[in-house]
Amino acid sequence: MSARHGLEVVGFDTANVGVQVVREIASTIDELLTKYPMPLRGVELTDDAESRPRPEREPTAEQSADAAIWMLLDRAALYPPRSAPVETRRIFRRRGPAERPVYTAVVREFAGALDVAGGFRARQEALRTLINESLRGSGGGLGLLDPGRALIDGFTEVILRGERASASAKELHGALVKMARAESSDDLSA
Repeated sequence: MSARHGLEVVGFDTANVGVQVVREIASTIDELLTKYPMPLRGVELTDDAESRPRPEREPTAEQSADAAIWMLLDRAALYPPRSAPVETRRIFRRRGPAERPVYTAVVREFAGALDVAGGFRARQEALRTLINESLRGSGGGLGLLDPGRALIDGFTEVILRGERASASAKELHGALVKMARAESSDDLSA
């Protein structure tokens, strides 16, 4: 990851993580960055990604000054309990429990990084999608209208299921990718 994409890598040397897991993380990030380029600064493996702020570090020579996006991978997400299915929104559960927990955890965190790269602008479109699904009655299990989580779930479903992903997931994936790639001078209302 460091050599190929110029990413800072933090926490992998101190964490008790197997070589195969590290290889899968690196392979997944390589696959996703190739398909969805963004100004990713680094990847940190941590024991509690939810409570930690994203690292603030100076960019390296290969990175631009505005490349401050980090992926924080929670070690527990890489090794979920065997009996516990990965939590997803009901509309995305058709695929069943994740069979590749490392791949799924990295894809989910990458989706969150894309949301950051797009300045969270995709959330407005995601909210419209969630409201439309709810009004059609097909979003009965949506619970709270959480556009950030919906974007992550939709992106993950498209990556995991490809063409078999639901129309809603494809719409959310498209909005997330579009906004992450959009220039700040783009007219976002189009």
